[in-house]
Amino acid sequence: MNSLDFPSIVSSFHSASNGMLASILDQSADCIKVIGPNGSLDFMNRNGRCAMGIDDFATVAGKDWWDLWPEEAQPLIRDAVTRAQNGENSRFEAFCPTGKGEPRWWDVSVAPLRDEAGVLKGLISISRDISGDMLAREFRESTAAEMRHRLQNAYALTSAIITSIARGTPEREEFAREIVERLQRLGIAQSLLLDGGAIGTATLDQLVRRLTEPFCGDDAVLEIAPLPEVELDEREVRTLALVLGEFSTNSNKYGALGHGGRIAIDGAMKSGVLQLNWRETTERPVDTEQRDGSSGLTLVRRMLAARGGELDIDWRADGLDIKVALPGF
Repeated sequence: MNSLDFPSIVSSFHSASNGMLASILDQSADCIKVIGPNGSLDFMNRNGRCAMGIDDFATVAGKDWWDLWPEEAQPLIRDAVTRAQNGENSRFEAFCPTGKGEPRWWDVSVAPLRDEAGVLKGLISISRDISGDMLAREFRESTAAEMRHRLQNAYALTSAIITSIARGTPEREEFAREIVERLQRLGIAQSLLLDGGAIGTATLDQLVRRLTEPFCGDDAVLEIAPLPEVELDEREVRTLALVLGEFSTNSNKYGALGHGGRIAIDGAMKSGVLQLNWRETTERPVDTEQRDGSSGLTLVRRMLAARGGELDIDWRADGLDIKVALPGF
């Protein structure tokens, strides 16, 4: 038994003796604790003691559970205890070193534990070590931050060079300002591709504009219809940033955004599925093999499929229609 859920634990509590319950809980790989009604630590299973680096449970038995956590995490613990006392389940992530000082991050669930008469007998908490996940997340975030920093420096240096060269010549200065503005917008788009949380809580309209407008050339017409008013979480931003970034880059290289034409973007929400439509009309013949065979579009298809989404492309002699479906809203 690798993990125990609350219903099975409560069922065992109702039907088994304390010794039998302890034996059952010892089979779980998770750190399982029984907390007294007022927050005291009454029991911890064997694997939990091992994970927490506690050789002798007597050293912590009876102590207030929150006192075993760092000060910054104690409000989370107290809140979870209060909510469980009121009959609510809760879940949170927090840092707490082991009894031997080893740094650990934990995913913690807390729920009330009642007897057959419904009387609160205590709380049950299951903690899972997520330190590896947290380290991987920190690595990704630091790598993205470094890449953003390098890109921003590159754009800033390029902008400075262009501005310096154009200084003193009015027609060149105007051109330089346009280039610098494009570089700034491109920097925003690249930040979104590297880090979905770069602009905080994003709306769909913000995301679409920031990932298409920087690629729009002077001879192109970009029309973005009113889009559904939905807020996107980090995972949705990452997915749509990749999708729209690939469409925009592809169009800038081979299609309307870079060589003249028109792109109309609209969308709708249907039964929890976000539907985005990209209709592109170009001023040059469409080379379907050149535009459809890229590794970028292959990645887009795979990423959408992983989220249960779909990508449909209808090629025309003068352009293409793209339909994206992304569920989960």
